[in-house]
Amino acid sequence: MLQGKFIGVKEGANTFVLEHNFTVRNAKKVTVRATAQGVYAMRLNGVRVGDAFLAPGWTSYQKTLQVQEYDVTSMVREGENLLIIAVSEGWCCGPLAWHRQFAYGRQPAVCADILADGELIDCTGTGWNARESYIRTSGIYDGETQDLTAPCKKLTPVALRFDKRTLVPQMCEPVRTTQTLPVKQVIRTPRGELVYDFGQNLAGVVQVRTGADFEGTLTLRFAEILVGGNFYTDNLRSAKATDTFTVKGEATLSPEFTFHGFRYMKLEGAELPPECVTALVRHTDMKRTGSLETDDARFNRLYQNVVWGQRGNFVDIPTDCPQRDERLGWTGDINAFCRTAAYNYDIRAFMKKWLKTLRDDQGADGKIPHVSPDILGWKGTDAMWCDAVTMVPWTLYQMYGDLSFLSENFAAMKKFVAARERAMEDGLVARGHEYGDWLALDREIMEEDSCFGRTDSYFLTNVLHSNTLKIVADTAKLLGEEAAEKKYRKKYETHLKKMRRAYFTQTGRLAFDTVTAQVVALHFGIVPEKYRSDLAKKLNENIKKHGTRVTTGFIGTTFLMYALADNGYFDTACKLLLNEQFPGWLYEVDMGATTVWERWNSLMPDGTPNPNGMNSYNHYAYGSVMEFVYRRIAGIEAAAPGFEKAEICPRPCKGLAHVHAEYDSVHGRIGAGYAEKDGEIVYTAEIPEGMEAYLSLPGEERVPLAAGKHTFVRRLPVQEEEKPQK
Repeated sequence: MLQGKFIGVKEGANTFVLEHNFTVRNAKKVTVRATAQGVYAMRLNGVRVGDAFLAPGWTSYQKTLQVQEYDVTSMVREGENLLIIAVSEGWCCGPLAWHRQFAYGRQPAVCADILADGELIDCTGTGWNARESYIRTSGIYDGETQDLTAPCKKLTPVALRFDKRTLVPQMCEPVRTTQTLPVKQVIRTPRGELVYDFGQNLAGVVQVRTGADFEGTLTLRFAEILVGGNFYTDNLRSAKATDTFTVKGEATLSPEFTFHGFRYMKLEGAELPPECVTALVRHTDMKRTGSLETDDARFNRLYQNVVWGQRGNFVDIPTDCPQRDERLGWTGDINAFCRTAAYNYDIRAFMKKWLKTLRDDQGADGKIPHVSPDILGWKGTDAMWCDAVTMVPWTLYQMYGDLSFLSENFAAMKKFVAARERAMEDGLVARGHEYGDWLALDREIMEEDSCFGRTDSYFLTNVLHSNTLKIVADTAKLLGEEAAEKKYRKKYETHLKKMRRAYFTQTGRLAFDTVTAQVVALHFGIVPEKYRSDLAKKLNENIKKHGTRVTTGFIGTTFLMYALADNGYFDTACKLLLNEQFPGWLYEVDMGATTVWERWNSLMPDGTPNPNGMNSYNHYAYGSVMEFVYRRIAGIEAAAPGFEKAEICPRPCKGLAHVHAEYDSVHGRIGAGYAEKDGEIVYTAEIPEGMEAYLSLPGEERVPLAAGKHTFVRRLPVQEEEKPQK
C-alpha cells in the first residue's frame, strides 16, 4: 500500500519535521498517501493539506494502521514543490493512562508516497531532510509547547523497521474542527486568575491571536469546572492539559497534535480580549442524524448534554472521558451508549473501525479487553464491558440493518462465549473480575471512593450472558448457520433454566432486592413470565422507596426505563427521568452541567466536587437514557432491522407537554411526537417514501401508516393513578 520507508530521527525527538522537494510534470491528478507511528500533519507549498487532525487515528497498532489519501492536485505547481510533514508522538509513541505506559513504542515515524496519475513519483526515505519543529513537545494528555522564535536545528533521518502488512485504508471519517465557540464570559477568580468561559464542556483546543506588539509566552490551562469560583483541575489527575506559545508579533496560534476536555481556559502571560480567543471543537466528523426538542428548557439542555458528551468522547474512538489521564475506549461505556449514539449521529463507519480494533485486541483465549485499543492488557469476561463484543454489533444491526456488523464479529462472539464458559461452575459464571453495577449509589453506607454497587456481580454476569447467548443464536440464524443456531439456542435455554433455579424461589421471589437486579431480570426475561407482574410491582415500589431518584449504576441505568415502562410503570419512568433532586439527570442540569457526568455525585448539592480522583464531568454512559426518549416517548422505533419498517408509538410523558423527534434512518427521515393543548393532544408522524410503517397510539390498535406527514388529534385522557399491565 505504501512504498516509502518509515522515517524517524536518530536524535529521538518527540516531535520533528520532514521536508522534501519533488517535481511534477504534466500531471492530471496528484495524490499523497501517508501514515505515521504517532500523529502527523502536512503542508504542501506552504498550505495545510486536508482538514483532518490526529491522523492516522488510534487503532491496535500492532495489527492495524490506517493510511490516508489526499488529492493535492489543486495545490501542486508545475515543476518543483515542497512537502513538509510534521510528526509527533500521539497515541502510538506517547505515554498513556494514569501509569503513563508506552504501549506501542517511543519513536515517532512517518511514511508517505507521492503519486502522479496513479504512478509513484517520490516517497519518504533517508534522503529527505529532517529538522526540529517549532512544536517543541506535544502529548495527548499534557498538551503542546510551541516556540515560533527559536531556530530549528537539523536532525538525522533514519529508516525504521515496520511491518507494512498492518496497513489498511482509512476506515471512518477523520477528526475535524466541526464548530467554533466564542468566549461567553471573562472571569477574574477570587485567586486573581484570568479565566475564559466558553459556556460549554467540549473536546478540542483553543485558538488565540496576538497583536503586532506582543512578545513573550502565553500559557493556556484547561478545566471543566470552577470550585468556589476558582479554576479547578484536581480531577485531571496527572494530565497537565497545558499549551504554551512563545511568539513575537502578530500570530494565530493553536495546538496541532493534542486535544483537551474543558469549558474553562486559564490564560497566563497576557490579557487577550475575548474576540482573540476561540474554542475549536474537534471530534470525528460524523453526520448528524437525530434531533429532539420538548417544551421544557431544562430537558432540552439535558438532551444537548448527551449530544455534547458524544461529541466530546468520539475523538477517533469511543472514549470514557476527554480530559484526564485516561481517555480510553472503555467497552462498557459504549455498550451502554451505543443506541443513543446511533440515533444522534451516523456512527456506522466509526463503529466499524472500533469493532475491528476490538477484534484485533481480543485474546487468543477469547477474552475481551476492558478498553480498546487495549493499552492496559486487562482482558476478561466481565458483564456489560466484555459483552460489548456481542451487544454492540447487535445494536448496530438493529439500527442500520447492515448484516456485516454481525458477520464480521460472529467468530469473535463465539470465542467470547467459550471464554466465559471457562469461568463457570455448574453452568453459571462464578469467578473472574467484575465491575458490577459500576458507580451505583445503592450501598447502605456509601464511602466517598465507592465504585461498586450492591447488586451481586455474578448475577449480573449470568443475566448478560443469557443475552449474549441469545444474540449469538439469533446471529447464527441470520447468517444461515443452522448448526450454530441450534447449538447456541440450546445453550441459551439451558442457561436460562439454571439461572431461574438459582436465583428465584419456588414462589417467584428474586434472590436479590436491588433495583438493578430487578431491572435486568425484567428486561432480559430472566423472571418466569407468571411472576413478571409481581416483580415489576416490587421494582416500582423499590424506586419509590428511593424517592423516585436514580440509584443505579452503568448496567442498571442502561435498562432501567425499559424495565419500568414495558411492564406497566411508564409514569414512574417519567417521574424518574424528570426528577430534579439529587441524584438525577435534571439535578445535573440544575447544577450547571453542559455534558453528562461520570457519577451521579460528581458534584454535590453544596457545589463541592466528589473527592475521588475518578471524577469526570464529560462521560456519556448515563446519557444512554436518551434512546428511551427517542423510542418510547417521542415514539421512533424500528419495526425491522435498519428501520426497513418503522413503528410510530409516541406516548405522552407527564411533565413534558410537547416532545418531537426526528431521525434520518438509512431509509429516510422519520418524525414523531406529540403536543398537548387546550384539552387535546396532537400526535404527529412523518414517514419517508417507500417505508412500511405502523402507528401505535396509547390505548388504540396498531394500524398501517402511509408515507408523508400526518396529524392525529385526541382528547386528553383524565389523569388517573397508573395501573400495572396484566
